[in-house]
Amino acid sequence: MTVAVALIEPQYPVNVGHIARLMKNFGHKSLYFVNPHFDNTEAEKYSTHGSDVLVSAKTVTLGHLRKKFDILIGTTAIQAISRLNVLRESISAEQLAKIIHDSSTKNFCILLGRESSGLNNEELELCNLVVTIDTKTNYKTMNVAHALAILLYEISKLHPSELPVKKSKKIVDLASQKDIDLLLHYIGKLADAGNYDLHKKPLLEAAAKKTLAKSVPTTKDIMLLMSLLRKSLLTIERLRRK
Repeated sequence: MTVAVALIEPQYPVNVGHIARLMKNFGHKSLYFVNPHFDNTEAEKYSTHGSDVLVSAKTVTLGHLRKKFDILIGTTAIQAISRLNVLRESISAEQLAKIIHDSSTKNFCILLGRESSGLNNEELELCNLVVTIDTKTNYKTMNVAHALAILLYEISKLHPSELPVKKSKKIVDLASQKDIDLLLHYIGKLADAGNYDLHKKPLLEAAAKKTLAKSVPTTKDIMLLMSLLRKSLLTIERLRRK
């Protein structure tokens, strides 16, 4: 399991330096920047013993992150009010920690948005999960470094070495991202074949993606679901021919 961190268009060296230091605190090494605008020399002053994390950080595109990681985790202070706003339907930091440690074979990347405006809807659409930290007040917007500290702390509390170990000889074959992408493809095909409302299709696909990311499906689970979708498609095609 890998938990990486990516900063979208970071501007302030103090935040970048503190994030590198936080990652060092909690034992995470993979840091990425998307379209950065900060002074690296200044950021290093704030990274303290996390300077190695900062030095090894890579500048990439969001598309690269989408291909590299199984699960992208968006962060937002703006929660969904409408049930139809699937993009901002979020989970808590505690729920995220459990999902990460239940999916020990997957690689995760936490996306931290711009200091001024966070992640936009197009960026959230690329994410499998969205997490919100409930401050219990009306002022929910947090500094990106402070928000990351809470997330990494919650993840650290469920460190695998502290979880109860169940002895089992059976090896569970968890579904790969390729398996999940294929299932999502069939969900889209069935929606088209069933004349599903075109304007609702992106919401359907986003909801399916989030549901799969929250669970820990095995290869067998995915194959069974795909067989159902395939047979449903074939039945629809036969009925149309008649």
